[in-house]
Amino acid sequence: MASENLQRAIALIEVNQLFEAMPLLNEAISAQPECVAAYLQRAKLRRRLGDNEGAITDYTQVIKLTPSASVYLARALVWLTMGQVKGAVTDSRAAVKLDPSLASGHRLLGKSLGILGDGPGAISAYKQAARCYLDGKDKENAQACLDAIGPLQKLPPYDYAQAPWAAGAGGVAGSQGLDLAQPTSREATPEEFVRRVRLKYEAGEYGAAMADLNWLLGVEATFAPALCLRGLIQAQLGRRELAVADLAQAKALCPEDPEVRFARGQMRLIFKDADGAIEEFSALISESAETPDARYFVQRGDAYRLREDTESAFKDYSNALAIDTENAQLYELRAEMQKEMSAVEGAIADYKRAATLWLDKGNWPRHQRVVEAVRSLRNQKVLQSSSTGSSSKSTAVPIKSYENHLPVVEVLLDGVATFDIVVDRNATHSIVTKQMATQLNLDMVSYRYVYLADGTPMELPIGRLRSVVVGRVVITDVYVAIAPDKATAVLGKDCFSLYSIRISGNEMMFVRR
Repeated sequence: MASENLQRAIALIEVNQLFEAMPLLNEAISAQPECVAAYLQRAKLRRRLGDNEGAITDYTQVIKLTPSASVYLARALVWLTMGQVKGAVTDSRAAVKLDPSLASGHRLLGKSLGILGDGPGAISAYKQAARCYLDGKDKENAQACLDAIGPLQKLPPYDYAQAPWAAGAGGVAGSQGLDLAQPTSREATPEEFVRRVRLKYEAGEYGAAMADLNWLLGVEATFAPALCLRGLIQAQLGRRELAVADLAQAKALCPEDPEVRFARGQMRLIFKDADGAIEEFSALISESAETPDARYFVQRGDAYRLREDTESAFKDYSNALAIDTENAQLYELRAEMQKEMSAVEGAIADYKRAATLWLDKGNWPRHQRVVEAVRSLRNQKVLQSSSTGSSSKSTAVPIKSYENHLPVVEVLLDGVATFDIVVDRNATHSIVTKQMATQLNLDMVSYRYVYLADGTPMELPIGRLRSVVVGRVVITDVYVAIAPDKATAVLGKDCFSLYSIRISGNEMMFVRR
């Protein structure tokens, strides 16, 4: 039975049906706990699905059963993916000890030691890798290893005894969780040191991060990035006075540095000072109007959310997405705002996009979480529908004016800009002008023949709007034709296919079908 399940799982993997293969591998291992082939297949599958911890567990089991250079090397690659360089070094060394001719093992050891900061050790490993490649008549890879040596020649020997993770060196010996400590060597530049310590901060390892920053500030007492990061850690730990003191010192050193001001806004957000955080991030957004930073919009969106201003938070997350278009986390955040605004279809669309992006990144746990959110929303819709019968929620939108007897309403596009646009329930296609498309930074995805509002047929480029907001109605993924500036901007029936629209006095009523 175990063998049959294993073969079926392998067949499914070959046709890319990954999710269907996993239960079969689990059953094969349950039926035959010492089946090395099943553990290997599951380890590889878990890697593809982003479950690195699970892959480590399976490779470890294989090593216990039948240790080999190839499995040590596979586990080393996973350690490196997870940022656990020490594990990658240990497993690479084990691989080349079992098979001294394994060129890829020496090469990975060189890369890992280089990340660690051990220049001579990395150079020695790369040279050995080059020799092994040449023995196999692979000149291209041998040259690539030799080319990697140049940047490493300036790195001094690594003092392992004084590394921040060693006991007594300011770090935490034997710390659990992500092994993010080892890159923060004393030989690193202060900027690189802080960048790596930030990984610990983002992983919630405040104690280890604080120890490293205290060591750095003992050497570089006026290094503003370290003061900012330590201030944020103090804030997370509830030490308000110490946090304020660190950020104040950083601001005194670099009063106009956007990163210092950004950190101060983050600190105010941690302290639940929503208005203060909004003030900080708004100033940064205003000053960076020509080259906007998505982080400013995200953090201001978080502040608006703290203030329970859902609509403003939605706009800021949309602005951030206009800059950082492939950010799965941002799609999740915007979906949550749409859920709070009762825009269930928009929330589902954003969650689905987030799920795709998480899957593309190989992050299986996050993908599953988002899929579950979509399932929950759909179930909620069914329950609401059954409890309310045929009644639907309606939204009234004020009509600003009329153009050729058609209503004109205020519309927010992509969370970026607001325009007055005609609503024509009989128009086949929605249309924006070239000037609007430029302002929204729309990308063209195709061409299509479209009738303009005056009846003129034209072949026009088509762009995709991520969101169209009319009052409290939110529609996502709307394809619009981009017409000359003299044309009339129109939202047609392709935009409102899920709504019935009625005009009553100076209002348009959108009723969900």
